Parts: sequence; structure tokens; C-alpha cells
Amino acid sequence: MGVIRGFLLVIVAVLLFLSLISASLFWTLSLSLNYENVQRQSTMIIKDFLGDNLNVSSVIPQYMPMIQSYCKNHSNLSYVFNAAGYTFDISCSSVSQGSDKIIEEGIKSLVNKVYYKEYDCNFWDCFVPTEPPLFLVSEKTHNVLVNNFSFSLVISIILAIGLFFLIEKKTNWPILVGGFLLINFFLFVKLDYLLSLFSDKMISKFLTIFFAEAYTVSVYALAGAVVLLAIGIVLKIFKLGFFIEKNVLKFGKLKEEKAKKKEEKEKKNEDGKKEKK
Repeated sequence: MGVIRGFLLVIVAVLLFLSLISASLFWTLSLSLNYENVQRQSTMIIKDFLGDNLNVSSVIPQYMPMIQSYCKNHSNLSYVFNAAGYTFDISCSSVSQGSDKIIEEGIKSLVNKVYYKEYDCNFWDCFVPTEPPLFLVSEKTHNVLVNNFSFSLVISIILAIGLFFLIEKKTNWPILVGGFLLINFFLFVKLDYLLSLFSDKMISKFLTIFFAEAYTVSVYALAGAVVLLAIGIVLKIFKLGFFIEKNVLKFGKLKEEKAKKKEEKEKKNEDGKKEKK
């Protein structure tokens, strides 16, 4: 029975470790691909990513005369135009703020349309070799990642509970799980730096969108690890304290019993001497 229990313990521990890594990965991706994060990084990254298909910095200025003319009579509206298959929505309120502001808003409007576009395909079927995989920075992908994170989290909780019942010394459970989270921390804390080492800077910049929140997730993993490790250490200390206290009391009791037996023996000897007299 002990061998079977030990085998199951190893299997569950390995599965829990992999599940926690998967949960951390999907959590990082889902946090990084929420609309606010994608929009925040769009000006620096999406502009370069679309460089081969559309030079935003040169296309938008070409429309400046038409934008300015339109906005003179429609100051509260937006000027919408298509270029190289992409739709741009420029608010007239930004026209007076200069071309840089217009370019920035044009990129953000493009990202908005890409992010909220309805993709009529299954996730893996959306990959088209001849087109840039812009659907990866969409609400569709974000929702898929959120679902995967939720599933991984539930599996991790179930495995952690199973590990608790399988492990013989319960005080080792928080230390083991805390150790797994600590490894997660080291895996994700410098992930954005590792991605920046890619020789292809375009791929490097594109990947940073997906792992922008890696550091945030690593901090949560570290916090969880510290709490669990602290609980495990405290339990170990208390267990050691109880062990010492138990043995001290046991030793005191044995000493007391020994003294009592000695006293009874001496009394018995004295009674024996009196009877002889």
C-alpha cells in the first residue's frame, strides 16, 4: 500500500507542478492581451509590425488635407478612411493636436478594429500563411486564454487537494506547493528580458505584447510561495516544539517514577529491617 501511495504521490506532484506552470502561462497571456494592455503598447509595436504592409506614418499624412477639410464642418465627428485594407477612424478633435497625435490615434483605431473584429473560424484555423496573425491580439484569443486559465486553475486546486491527502507528513504540503510556486516565480520574473534577446526584433516586439504581464504574475507567484513556505516553516517549528515538550514531559515523568520507585524500595528495605529486629 505504501508503494502505491508513494507512486501516486509522485505522479500527482509532477502533474501539479505542470498545471501550475500552465495556469501561470495562461494567466500571463490573458492579462497581457486585455484591451487596455494591447492598446497601451500599440503605438510602439503595432506600427512596426504593420510596416511591411502599410507605412502608417506616410499614409495618414496623405489624408491630412481631406481630414482637415472634413473636420472644419464636422468638428464633433470622425473621419473614416480605408488604406491597404485597413480602416482608420480619426476624430476631428485630434486634428488640431498635430500629425503625431493623428498618427497615434489612427494606430489606436486600427488596433481597436483588429481587437474587436469577429473572426469566423476556430482558433487554430485562423492561422493563414499569407496573412499576419493579427487575430492573436484579439478579444477572441483573450477569451480562449481566460477559459484555459480557469480550467488550469481548477485542475491545480484539485491536484493540490489530492496531494494533501496523499502526503504522509501534512506539514510538508505547504512547503512542497510553495516550492512549486517559487519555481514559477523564477520562470516568469525575467521572461520579458529573455524575449528581448531574439535576433529578429519584430518577433521580439510582437512577443512582448503576449508576455507584458509576466512580471506581475511572477510577483503573485512569489507572494503565494512566501505565504505557503512561511506556513510550512511555522508548522515545522510548532511540531518540533511539541516534540521537545512531549519528550521533556516524558523525561520528567520517567525521572519522577524512578525517584518514586527508589523511595518505595528504600521504604521497603527499612520495613524489612524493622521486622528482623
